[in-house]
Amino acid sequence: MFTTTLLIALIVTAPSSPYDIVFPEFVFTPPTASSFRETVSENTTVFIAEDRELPLISMVATFRGGSYLVPNSQAGLVSMMASLVRSGGTETMSAEDVDEQFAFLAANSSVGSDGATVVATLNSLSSNFEESFDLFLDMLQHPGFQESRVALAKDSAVEDMKQRNDEPSSILGRENSRLLFGNSYLGRNSTVSSIEPIDTKSLQEIHAKIINPSNLIISISGDFEKDEMLAFLSEKLNNWSRGDVSLDPPGVSSEYTPGIYYVEQDVPQGGVRICIRSMRRGDKDVAAAHIMNYILGGGGFSSRITQKVRSDEGLAYSAGSMFSPGIFGDGIWGAGYESKSSTVALAAKLIFDEIDRIKTILVSDEDLALAKSATIETLPSEFNSKADTLSVFVSDALTNQDPQYWETYRDKISAVTKEDVLRVANRILKPEEMYMLVVGNWDEIEVGDADGRASMEDILAIIGGSFTELPVLDPLTLELPSEQSLKTN
Repeated sequence: MFTTTLLIALIVTAPSSPYDIVFPEFVFTPPTASSFRETVSENTTVFIAEDRELPLISMVATFRGGSYLVPNSQAGLVSMMASLVRSGGTETMSAEDVDEQFAFLAANSSVGSDGATVVATLNSLSSNFEESFDLFLDMLQHPGFQESRVALAKDSAVEDMKQRNDEPSSILGRENSRLLFGNSYLGRNSTVSSIEPIDTKSLQEIHAKIINPSNLIISISGDFEKDEMLAFLSEKLNNWSRGDVSLDPPGVSSEYTPGIYYVEQDVPQGGVRICIRSMRRGDKDVAAAHIMNYILGGGGFSSRITQKVRSDEGLAYSAGSMFSPGIFGDGIWGAGYESKSSTVALAAKLIFDEIDRIKTILVSDEDLALAKSATIETLPSEFNSKADTLSVFVSDALTNQDPQYWETYRDKISAVTKEDVLRVANRILKPEEMYMLVVGNWDEIEVGDADGRASMEDILAIIGGSFTELPVLDPLTLELPSEQSLKTN
């Protein structure tokens, strides 16, 4: 009787269609760093999380310090040191033996540098984690910088340099960084003259400066018991001598001159970047700026630049914009696309038309709601796994992020209004303070499309300044070839 009554109740209350089902609103509450943060061995920060799903342990050792610690004459030293910590053996094991031992343990390790940090990873079976960790720690503490591997790394670096000008996209990226950041650590590249002097002594010196416990933050997740792992790490790290603390990266201001810059390349398409310096991460308008950029060009196919340039006009396979608030220096807003030579100017005109529109007309309720919803819905993806979660908190700790950032993220995005979008667009998007960089066949690009809808002269009238040709630099020296000179008109 009870079963019959229950079935009747379910039939009566069930929706007539799956589309009528009403689900409760999903509200994601981000985790807090304090829930995962511990300290071991003389105040070394550890972000730790148990994850028993697989018999694996994943560890990341992040060291504050990077290429900003060396002068331009040593560009490339830090990244080479990082790679050789992994590939150059230890003081007591050859490089080949280290490789063989990691393989025997079914463990994987890598070391690299992103300019501001050196990051070493270890992925191991939980059953032999101690053996894997001992090898990993020996590699970090006592790198061998085996001469044959150093020579190989230098040769490989020079071979890579030789290919710098092979692809227009490589030239575009390099010259864009140089325009934005000049000769700072963010804008420079290694050359033969900075790579050739690298030797064991210089590698050891920069290794000691960066890779020591004073600069270390650990994240570790996997198949272990938390207290036992903390005791294990404390014991293993206890005898590692601390060193100098690396200062934060210096603030870098973007000091380009507005105008249109171009690099001549005999290719059928022009690659384009339109950029302007922007706000820093702690600015009160950052949330509004993210929403504004999503609507303008950062939201994929729903964004205005993509719809206009790609979908409506078919001028580019990919077109859009990005907004990146600065952490230690200026932030950047930028738009980019590739288009055939004759329509480079027209695509730029359409982008500036959209910039003008978002600065003068309030965005629609629908556009605002979509941008806010999409931005908020990406929040859980930052914390997909325990390892991802810990990575977020390591980055926050290294960059002095506001501890309340993730807790207040949703509310700040939700609070953005149409008026905020209009205001921040006018604050950020000032064409007269932008530059446009083009890599392609300038003679064809300059005249514009055959129908006369736009030429590069029209774009220059929007940006101001002048046309400046940037020479194709020698790939090994990044110096001006003797037969070329800077041309401005």
